[in-house]
Formats: sequence, C-alpha cells, structure tokens
Amino acid sequence: MIFLKVLKEKARKLLLGLCLFGSFQIHSFGNGFPSEYYEISDINESKNYFFNHMYEIVAKENNRVKSERRFVEEVLGSNILNIDFDSPTFYKLLSIKQKYKIKNIYTLYEYQKKIDIVPPSLAIAQAAVESAWGKSRFVKEASNIFGHWTYNEEIGILPKRRNINSSHFIRVFSSLKDSTSAYILNLNRNLAYKSFQEKRYEQRINNKQPDGLTLSQTMLNYSGIAHEYLVILKDLILLNNLQEYDNRYYQQNH
Repeated sequence: MIFLKVLKEKARKLLLGLCLFGSFQIHSFGNGFPSEYYEISDINESKNYFFNHMYEIVAKENNRVKSERRFVEEVLGSNILNIDFDSPTFYKLLSIKQKYKIKNIYTLYEYQKKIDIVPPSLAIAQAAVESAWGKSRFVKEASNIFGHWTYNEEIGILPKRRNINSSHFIRVFSSLKDSTSAYILNLNRNLAYKSFQEKRYEQRINNKQPDGLTLSQTMLNYSGIAHEYLVILKDLILLNNLQEYDNRYYQQNH
C-alpha cells in the first residue's frame, strides 16, 4: 500500500510538472514539439518552453474561432429577413451551423454558447496532463496532444494498453495545430461539455472573460479519473500561474 501511494504521488508530481519525466530516445518526429524541447534538462525551462509553445498555438486557434463568432454575430445581428439564400453568406452560415451542431440556424445565442474561445490556461493545463508534457508516444507519432480518440483505424494508431473490450484508436493529426483545433471544436460542440459551454456563456453575459480556472472544474467528462482530474487541472493552473496566459491573451486580443 505504501509503495502504491509513492507511485501515485510520483505520478501526480509528474503531471503537475514538479519533476521531469525520464530521458527519451527519440529517433523520429511527426510534427509535434521541436526536438530541442526534449533536450532541456531544467524543469522550469522545460515547462516555460511547453507553456509558451502551446500558448502560441492556442491563441491562433482561438482567433480563428473568434472570426467565426464575429461573422455569425454580424449576419444575425442585421436584418436576417434580407439574407439571400443563394448567397455565399448564407452557405457559410449553414456550414458553421452544421460544424457546431446548432439546432436553429437563426438563433444567435445558440451560436454564442458554442462558438467561443477556450481560455489558454485551461488548454495548456489539459495539454500537459493528456500528453505527459508533450513526451507521450502519441505526441511524437501522431501529433495528438489532447488524447483525442477515434474509432476509425485508418486515421488512428492502436494504444498499447487498450482494454480488450475497447475499440478506440488514438487519432493521428498532421500537426499540434490540427490537434488543438480538434480539441477546441470538441469542447465547443460536444454534449459531454455542455456545462463548460453554459458556464462560459454565463461569464460572457455577466461581462466577464472566460476564466480557465473556473472552467477547468467543468471537465468532469474529459477523463476517466473524474473528480481527481479536476483537482489536477486546478492545481496545475494555480501552481504554474497559468492564468497569466489568459491575461496575456485578453490583452493582446481585445
């Protein structure tokens, strides 16, 4: 029992970035982290590299989502009765509706609930946990940093320890950018993250920016370890002051 407690504490320290994972023999890369990242031996330097690298990716993907949100607000904020159903504008609106699984094409608040940013602090924390700080096999072989699953073996790789009754694969992405884009879309449109979408919308209507620390506590369905996962995310955000990345994003993107 004592040995198991030691193992659990070691795993927790690794996830929180309080110590480094062991050395890695890296022979080939997909489009994951640059090879220089894996050569860093200092804990703080390694974490800062990870945080800053992921922040840049998350910020760019958030801005892409914001442009979709802006488009919808402009279209539905005007006289929707004047929309030409054969126009590129209408077809783009229809495409966004389908992408985010919106029920009613002309109901603005439905779009506003689902088309919004993921706070960098939350995305960075989940990336660290799900990818073992970018050092998991799935990052190196599949550029998959958020543990994204697929049931299509043509676009996935087989987990080495998959349960005999399971049929999932780990999704292969061409880059960390694509993995991040899929992660944001997953949180924005999946019913499993309805509480995340609603809490974020609540913050918006109360004139608050989406807060990663608060929203991290809506990620109950993201992991099989349930409430322990929420504790890990909260601790990781607080211990590493990741809310500063939220502040940076909001200052850079008014």
